[in-house]
Amino acid sequence: MKNSHIVFKKNVALAPLSTFRVGGRAEYFYEAHTVPQLLQAISSAKAQKLPFRIFAGGSNVVFPDGLVSGAVIRFFGGRIEACGARDLCVDAGVPLARVVARAVSLGFQGLETLAGIPGTIGGAVVGNAGAYGKSISGVVRRVEIFDGKRRLWLSDEACYFRYRDSVFKHRPLLVLRVRCRFRSGNAKELRRVTRDIIAKRGSKYPAGLRCPGSFFKNVLVVGLPRRVVRKLNQSKIIDGKIPAGYLLEEAGVKGERYRRLSVADYHGNLIVNRGGATSRDVRHFANRLRDKVYRRFGIRLEEEVRYF
Repeated sequence: MKNSHIVFKKNVALAPLSTFRVGGRAEYFYEAHTVPQLLQAISSAKAQKLPFRIFAGGSNVVFPDGLVSGAVIRFFGGRIEACGARDLCVDAGVPLARVVARAVSLGFQGLETLAGIPGTIGGAVVGNAGAYGKSISGVVRRVEIFDGKRRLWLSDEACYFRYRDSVFKHRPLLVLRVRCRFRSGNAKELRRVTRDIIAKRGSKYPAGLRCPGSFFKNVLVVGLPRRVVRKLNQSKIIDGKIPAGYLLEEAGVKGERYRRLSVADYHGNLIVNRGGATSRDVRHFANRLRDKVYRRFGIRLEEEVRYF
């Protein structure tokens, strides 16, 4: 299909576009590499009265089984530009790893603990991605969005960042660009930090592992009933959060299998597709694991992954 120089491919497999390797096919598909291409693709879909959905890196998504009707648009790529003494302006489709590497090379401090996290900076902003006690919201100053009619910039306060959450998970606002502001740091030391973190992540997520990363969110202790908190190993509480992996492991799920899925035998919050798993399998397995944790602790886990 063509419109405004946009050509939608037909009947495209979605599973190869996610790290989980789960999902069916898109009726129509287009991959945008720039903000103008993304907006043109949206305009084209609207002109042809096609429903459309958008994703980016595919590292934290579970695609549905069967045919996804309408258009699926991927935004992957874009520019990183200096836009201030310690600011970088980044298109939402740029891989987060590229942004971390650029910041570190410039001696900009603030994103180094996110080294090795897959996906794009836009996806990281939507989910307020983080690691080792820091989140991307710590460097975000403004976010350019498209609300379906116009482009505008939101302040960091207007993004309503919370733990693994933001306004973008609750309102139909499309992230286009992100302005990040950093602190001055030592490039050599920052490179050492990123190397160490990437090595740790590599031992947990070896190359080619079919998984979406951590499947469930860690749990905020604030708001939990005291009787529940008393059941927990207090030494496991880190920065006010209980790791979902600890709860799952205490519930005895490590190594558990269901059809073509399994929980890693070395980490309770890592669900692996052994090949041929379906979205239906994922939902069933996730519910089963969640129920085990609820029976053990009275805590109901929430997915960190996004069901597309």
